[in-house]
This record gives sequence, structure tokens and C-alpha cells, in this order.
Amino acid sequence: MVTMIWLKIALAAVLSGSMFALVEIVLPPRPAQSFTIQVSDWPGDQIFALIEPLGIPLDHSVRLDIRRAAPSRDPVEAFRAGLADAVLIELARLPSLITEDVRVIYAFDEVAGGGGLIAAPGLVGSSNLAGSGGRLRGRKVGVTFGNAADPLVFALLDRAGVGARDVTLVRLVPEAAEAALREGRVAAVAALSPSENTQLLGIPGTSALASTKDLAGLVTHVMVVRESQILEQRDRINAVLRATDAVVRTCRPAMERCLELMAAASGRPAVAWRQDFEALRLLDITANRSLMSGGKESPLARRLIQNQPQFRTHAQTQDLIDPSLIEGMGRP
Repeated sequence: MVTMIWLKIALAAVLSGSMFALVEIVLPPRPAQSFTIQVSDWPGDQIFALIEPLGIPLDHSVRLDIRRAAPSRDPVEAFRAGLADAVLIELARLPSLITEDVRVIYAFDEVAGGGGLIAAPGLVGSSNLAGSGGRLRGRKVGVTFGNAADPLVFALLDRAGVGARDVTLVRLVPEAAEAALREGRVAAVAALSPSENTQLLGIPGTSALASTKDLAGLVTHVMVVRESQILEQRDRINAVLRATDAVVRTCRPAMERCLELMAAASGRPAVAWRQDFEALRLLDITANRSLMSGGKESPLARRLIQNQPQFRTHAQTQDLIDPSLIEGMGRP
């Protein structure tokens, strides 16, 4: 965008009266500064890819660069190596960055409920489900959403009474989950979508070992930046967060359109994205303001401590959440 500067130069010495001449000076456009985000395949991360297709305006001075780590490289390690300005990270992985002087500046999604951990037919008796997750030890558990190393998977297993290290987690496409459960190729399936959960419970002999209803409100992914960037790149970060908020607000009443756009961009069917978003609630700026207000006493801080025991004693936990960006942004 061309910047126009108008200068009034008094020419009283040359012209009579108090006449002024307007001189137009045209400066070259300011080059856009990039802001690089390292993302994963988690559904909530896909909203960045919708900014351009939805025509959401992004500050002209910001060029958004969305990066996915190569399969052989961990997104957190890429962030550590300075290959990104921000990283979207599962809450379960925050302890690995807590010594890096990072700050949580935005929560992206939370569990809405409706999914669960469904045991294969005959694995447990329907009359005695308490503690029956122990029967999964040494067996395979299918995961139909996100990725196998996801905090929601761990939370479901924990609710069932078994640790993630006690089972073998395998990725399943949702369409294959029913057959895998019926044929005994997996001992259980972690299903996030309410429709998928209902479908699997419709198989005779299956049992729900845990439900995401017990995890409703669990924040799954957050955006993390280094503390120094909050001052150095505040305008760029604000521009990205405002665009993210606009995507969330646009997609709520037009989710089918957004799902089709995600399918076109990713090659993954819209029906698969729909199942993921049935069980997730995308968070906007208003929700973040409520979650993060109060710093170490905020609802988000309490959820971190509740779901991540590592944070209960760590000296830096009180500084981990920085609400200054959200609180300083105008009301949408």
C-alpha cells in the first residue's frame, strides 16, 4: 500500500498573501514482515489455512508463513531451533518448553464432549466397568483423531485407569474404526466425534471405558511464543490473532463451507473434518480473555495445574501465561 505524505510548504516569500502549495511525496511500500507459525495436524490448527480462502483481511505489513515440520522433525524442536516465531503445542508438551522462557498467549480449542474410549466386544463386562481399563495393558488402542501422542488420548486413558505407556497407540481413519473393533484388531478405540462414538457403542458387546463428557472444557492446544517476541512483534502477533478470531467467528454459522475449504487444502475428506469439529469448540478472543484473565489465578492456569501435575511445583508456572496481548486488544 502506497504511503502518501502531504507537506505544506509556505511560499509567502514568493507568492503574495498566505498561499500554500501542496507537494506530494510518494514513498515505496513498507515490506511485509513475516510471522512464522509451526503447526501440527490437529484440527484446530487448520484455521490458519482458512484466513486467505475466506478473504479474512490480514494487516498488509504481515506475511503469515505456516509451516509443518518434516515427518522426521518434531515441531517443538523446530521452534527451539529458531525456525518459527510461534508454535501450536499440546498442553501435555508444555513442560518440555518451560525452561525456554516461553509464554502461552492464546488457547485454540477445548473439548466439547460426546466422544469416548470404547472397548472391543467382550473385553469387559458391562456391569463392572470401574477400573476395567487395566485390561487394555499390552494391547493396541486405535486413535481416530489428531495424532496418537495427543493429550486428549492420554486423558481418556487416564480416566479409564491405564497409562499411555501401557498400551500401543495406533492411528486409524474413522471409516476403519468399526471394522477394527469388531474384528479385534484393536482392544479399544478413542473416538472424539459424538457420531462416531454412538456408532461404535452400537456394536453389540462394546463398552465405554471413559467419556469426553468428563473432560469437557479441557483446553487442548495453545500458541506459544518467546517472551522477548511479545514486545518485539506485538503488532504482528495481534494481526494474526485478530485474523484467527475472524476465522472462528466466520466458520461458526458457515461450518460446511469451512470444512469444504479445509478438505480442498488438505486432501482429507470434509466428513472426516466434520467429525473432528463435532467434538471441539474453537475459541475466539472473547473466550480467551475469560480463560486468561488473572494470570496465574486464571481459569487456564488452573486447568494447566489440574491436568499437568508438572506445573504444580515449577517456579516458572506463575509466569507461563501472558494475557497482555489478549487484554490489550479491542473488543471484537
